[in-house]
Amino acid sequence: MASACATSSPLVSAPSACPSKKTSAARFRRRTFSCRATGGGGGGRGNNDGFLWLPRRDVMLSGLSGVAAGLAWYPGLASGADSSSSPCTTADKVNEKILLCADTDKQKPCPLVSPAAPVDFTPEGKVTRVRQPVHLLSREYQEKYKEAVGKMKALPESNPLSFKAQAAIHQAYCDNYYKYHKSSGSTVAKDDPAFDVHYSWIFAPWHRMYIYFYERALGDLIGDKTFALPFWSWDAPAGMVVPALFKEAFANPLYDPNRNTANLNALVDLDYLSHRDAKPIDFKGPKDEKYKELVNKNLCTVYNQQVRKGPESFLGEKFCTAIDGTSGMGSLERMAHTAMHVWVGKAGAKPCDAAAGGVLSHKDNGAFNCNNDMGFLGSVGNDPLFYSHHSNVDRMWHLWSTRMGGGQGITDPDWLDASFVFYDDVKSPRKVRIKFRDVVDTRDLGYTYDPEYDRDLPWLRPKITTLVPHGKDSGGAAARSSAAPPVFPLALTKGQVVEVPAVAVPAREAGKEQLLVIDGIDFDPQANNKFDVAINLPADKALLVGPQYKEYAGSFAVVPGSGAGETRKGKVSLCITDVLYDLDAEDDSTVDVLIVPRTNAKVTINVRPTIKNRK
Repeated sequence: MASACATSSPLVSAPSACPSKKTSAARFRRRTFSCRATGGGGGGRGNNDGFLWLPRRDVMLSGLSGVAAGLAWYPGLASGADSSSSPCTTADKVNEKILLCADTDKQKPCPLVSPAAPVDFTPEGKVTRVRQPVHLLSREYQEKYKEAVGKMKALPESNPLSFKAQAAIHQAYCDNYYKYHKSSGSTVAKDDPAFDVHYSWIFAPWHRMYIYFYERALGDLIGDKTFALPFWSWDAPAGMVVPALFKEAFANPLYDPNRNTANLNALVDLDYLSHRDAKPIDFKGPKDEKYKELVNKNLCTVYNQQVRKGPESFLGEKFCTAIDGTSGMGSLERMAHTAMHVWVGKAGAKPCDAAAGGVLSHKDNGAFNCNNDMGFLGSVGNDPLFYSHHSNVDRMWHLWSTRMGGGQGITDPDWLDASFVFYDDVKSPRKVRIKFRDVVDTRDLGYTYDPEYDRDLPWLRPKITTLVPHGKDSGGAAARSSAAPPVFPLALTKGQVVEVPAVAVPAREAGKEQLLVIDGIDFDPQANNKFDVAINLPADKALLVGPQYKEYAGSFAVVPGSGAGETRKGKVSLCITDVLYDLDAEDDSTVDVLIVPRTNAKVTINVRPTIKNRK
């Protein structure tokens, strides 16, 4: 498919290329502001004391068998109730004193501790740092960036702001080293539930905190308070390749040998897990048709990630529990972010051991993982590219909040007052307690993103088409699926499309958006997991679906971590108001939902998808 969005220059002046049977003006208004947050003020603070909330395990397996036992950990589902009607209720309060990191003799990835009590974070008050795209940095700034990272790598490991210590922070919080500590003792127990900052709306603010203190440390090391962490602009054509600054191996502290060499000079694929075995496309420039097709598909991926999504779909579900409960990633985490981790990570070596650059997986009986470094949650912090990658992920949240009508997307006072502790001040490290409410506006952190670079966003005008006719031209009811409903629980198999016919669509309520919810997802957290979701497609066309087509509703994908042989429970909520509108199905009482497995990972869906209204 040739694209009208091949390079950054024609994108500046090109008209909207999202055809619809509705008027183009009405279409643009809906696509830009549909599924936005209804409030941006953060809500009332209420009576709270700065804790996260983790509900107690209140459903027991005893007395259940078969399907009912399999659904016991999904509140309300075993009885056939709507999965969305099971919010957090009974809860234990949790803060950094209850979340404990379990050291191991093999890796010791837990952040260094200090006996001194943490001080409370003080907002900076004014913007002194402007983050810029890596590919546009001046030579002087490139050398400044390398100097700062080089000095961080030269710090003794005992300094909590050393590069190894910084990498250990991500490994600990993001690869299940932290535990929700239930007993009164000072050490964690084997049955203490794992805690993870992924898979929920904690993802965006925690990573913003993390790279904020990383950025501050780099500035301290070179004596420049105006130093800002550059971002890898994979959302624009000119940035859709691993930046050259990170690829030069000689005396370059930004270089990491544990990257996938087959992808280093290729055009990035923001939908990579859908066809990971395909040959990468060389960076040949705007006249190459395959190049233009992939550029457009990448822009469509970012468009779907950023524009169609409300707070629940974009940031993720409310963080309820790490105790065998469901988690819900937002599109910010499971789309381009995940794809770029897997794209950069070194392909798994066989045999996988320390000599092959493998990372010891602490939960897998001494096994090594070779999806390193970016491709494995336990090792991503070892690659300097990770921090510029997450600077762009953070920018996506910033743009969603300020340009997409999302506001803060945060109204829960308990969520706003949740706190974590990080270190600052390289010379005299001290612990700082920072709350989520301190990071919802980048100005409170003293930085912003280059406004001139963001003046024109090419992914607001991708070319999105349909795979098949819809509405009056489709033959009406004759075009709908006649397949028998699948039986759940259902194990997914790569390449085998699952048809779920006649999913009820409730009438859209004023001020609310329509969400397609797939709850009861069991997946292997160590594997590359991905499945796409489409609406109103014949099964024989579903394997072709992707973000460049209007039938595409979204996807589920994760970055691999530790835990082979274990199962994690997940959930995905896809805002489909615009999808139904594009398919002339906004007034239909039912739609056909198709689930398209993309990887060989073991994934089971326990319950039938549902559609609901949600603010």
